[in-house]
Amino acid sequence: MGAQEELLRPTLDERDRAAKAIYSARTGWVASVLGGPLAGATIALLNAHRLKRLRTDWPLGVLALIAAVGPLWWHFHGAAKGSSDHGGDAAGLLSRLLGVGFFALVYQLHRPYYRSMGLMGVTSPPGWVVGAAAIAGGIAVTIGLVALLSP
Repeated sequence: MGAQEELLRPTLDERDRAAKAIYSARTGWVASVLGGPLAGATIALLNAHRLKRLRTDWPLGVLALIAAVGPLWWHFHGAAKGSSDHGGDAAGLLSRLLGVGFFALVYQLHRPYYRSMGLMGVTSPPGWVVGAAAIAGGIAVTIGLVALLSP
């Protein structure tokens, strides 16, 4: 009898409510490409917060930090040091490519939520202000990292 009673008990509670709409994939894409992985991580973590899954997605911030610091460290202290006059261009291109790759990873993680929003007709909140702030913040932090890591 105990098993049948459990089947009839309501399972929805306060934390199972529908999450808010998340920022669009376009916002994440533009932020990742123009602002690098740090800007992409900002949008991804804001979406994770809106989905109430920040505990699951927080490593994205660490991964973005590694993706931002890695090419800069490589440019100033690693194998690229003094190897070419176009090393800055290569580091910038690598940062953009890492931004695109980071967006692909985040999109893969959040794809079920994007698809659910489309299926249910939920529109994304306007993301241009958040996206612009993420891009500006990503660029500012990258400039700070360049100043910190440059010899």
